[in-house]
Amino acid sequence: MPILLAWLAGEGIIVYRWTKQKAPPPPGALAVASLLYLGAAVVAEYGPARNVAIAWAWAVDVAVLMNVLPGGKDAKNGVTTNWPPPYIPCGQILPSSGTGVTGKPDCSPAAASSSSSSSTASAITSTGTKVGKSAASGLWNAIKP
Repeated sequence: MPILLAWLAGEGIIVYRWTKQKAPPPPGALAVASLLYLGAAVVAEYGPARNVAIAWAWAVDVAVLMNVLPGGKDAKNGVTTNWPPPYIPCGQILPSSGTGVTGKPDCSPAAASSSSSSSTASAITSTGTKVGKSAASGLWNAIKP
């Protein structure tokens, strides 16, 4: 139980530090600390080493507080958060590297008929061909059971 409390305190410090920067903590920052607490919990299963493992878990809390663990650097210390992420263009299902748009895209049908940019509903596929409503509906009719 004391190792669980130390783990919750350490993870709470990490999460607080990142939310103060208005960004979620990266998985690496949480994983490194969690692995150290997991190691302490495994060592604590051996009776004579229990007190040493508990002290180690609280020492990890001090390391988290001092921000010296690997992956524990926050946005104030030169790590860019990339948060919030860029908007995904209309017509694109999954985000891919470098394809985000800075402003909120207008995905309304009126915007799709009046504009042909990649941030509207008539998106450009990876092959460079436009995908309009007729092509999308034709694809849907082809795969519909």
